[in-house]
Amino acid sequence: MGVDLLPDEHVLWQGKPAHHSVFLSLDVKWIRFSLKFDAVKIALVAGLVFLTHGWTDVFDNWSTALLVLGAFVVLDLLYLAEPFLWRYRTLRRTTYYVTGQRVVSVPGRRARSVKLADIDDLTFAEEPDASGYIRLDRRIMPGGYGNGTVAELIHIPDVRQVVTLLSTLTGLPESTSIQH
Repeated sequence: MGVDLLPDEHVLWQGKPAHHSVFLSLDVKWIRFSLKFDAVKIALVAGLVFLTHGWTDVFDNWSTALLVLGAFVVLDLLYLAEPFLWRYRTLRRTTYYVTGQRVVSVPGRRARSVKLADIDDLTFAEEPDASGYIRLDRRIMPGGYGNGTVAELIHIPDVRQVVTLLSTLTGLPESTSIQH
């Protein structure tokens, strides 16, 4: 098995993502918000670069100012793409476990987990084929490389079975508030 169990812990459910698409229908909402937010950040940085160029000699020519602005834009877009690149890299080898004490995601060699007591949200979306997405906390951003805990389970086969199990274990009500 791909997960080290804690003392007195046993696996109640184990599964792999049913699909290997890195995008979910609800990602569009986050991407749209991020692009609007990033446009404001880029406009502010561009304004600062152009004001700095006009007031001081920090940027002695426009090519340096545009290089700084371009670097900021590239880094900002990489930040936006990172969760999807992480999914692309790990989704095919990911295995999810629900135990009596925690939810575990093993996307490779290193497992990430969240204790059942730390789950503060239990929302899900179901696809027509009965697979779906489960959100375990209130973060809007998709889980990525830097997350030490499990925030989401994606492309879960028979998502209602897993949500019912998690609802029973955590005492949280099931919610289908995730919009497609």
